[in-house]
Amino acid sequence: MALRTSLFTTTLYNSFSPAAVCSRGIHKLARLNKLCNYTGPADKDDDGWVKIIGYYGKDTSVHVGNVVKVTYKGRMYKAVITGLVRDRKDCPRFDTNNCVFINDKHEPLGTRISGPVSLKLRKYGKYNKLLSLCTEFY
Repeated sequence: MALRTSLFTTTLYNSFSPAAVCSRGIHKLARLNKLCNYTGPADKDDDGWVKIIGYYGKDTSVHVGNVVKVTYKGRMYKAVITGLVRDRKDCPRFDTNNCVFINDKHEPLGTRISGPVSLKLRKYGKYNKLLSLCTEFY
């Protein structure tokens, strides 16, 4: 097995890891943990990971509260980032990168949220229904 010593290959292999993080958020193809109980289509069996495939806005990295385009079980959804392993210093750190599926009105697709959510979502003002379903805040 060859050693991966060049900067390009190290960056390339790190960007496809489950927690593809940098000092400014996460990037495309990073795997997220789904916190809502939305199951999606029943015809496909998948490992349950959610992957980022696009951004809404001009940013090329994602922070807590950003809306992203994700894929889950072969279908595309909108999701809001609710917690990151490594984010800005004003946000708490989480064990995993978390998201919740939302519709066009910024309402969650599921009926329960089963994990901690960052309180930074309150400052945006459009995720009130999502915050009302949460049981844990950080």
